[in-house]
Amino acid sequence: MKTSEVVQELCDVLTSKLVAALAGVKDSGQVRKWARGELEPTQPAEQRLRFTLDVIQEIGGTHGQKVAQAWALSINPRLDYQSPIQAIREDRFQEVAASAKALLEDAYDA
Repeated sequence: MKTSEVVQELCDVLTSKLVAALAGVKDSGQVRKWARGELEPTQPAEQRLRFTLDVIQEIGGTHGQKVAQAWALSINPRLDYQSPIQAIREDRFQEVAASAKALLEDAYDA
């Protein structure tokens, strides 16, 4: 998947402002340029974007897009009471993946 498509899909679930925050940039206009293919994010930012989309899609496929969005924005005790977006910004991928896995496993156990 092209980076521009990854960014556009994330902006559809979150907002360009939240995508900028998780990618580690201050200007949401930059995110819109990524989505249009006018600019490319740095490698660390692209890694955050792709990871986030993978997790959001996995949660969304099981629980729906609104739950995936709420999970990404909510304070999470598994992440030291930070949101997954903030943890992703800090490159805490393993912790975020474990948090998502716990949510998904709860769905399968129910």
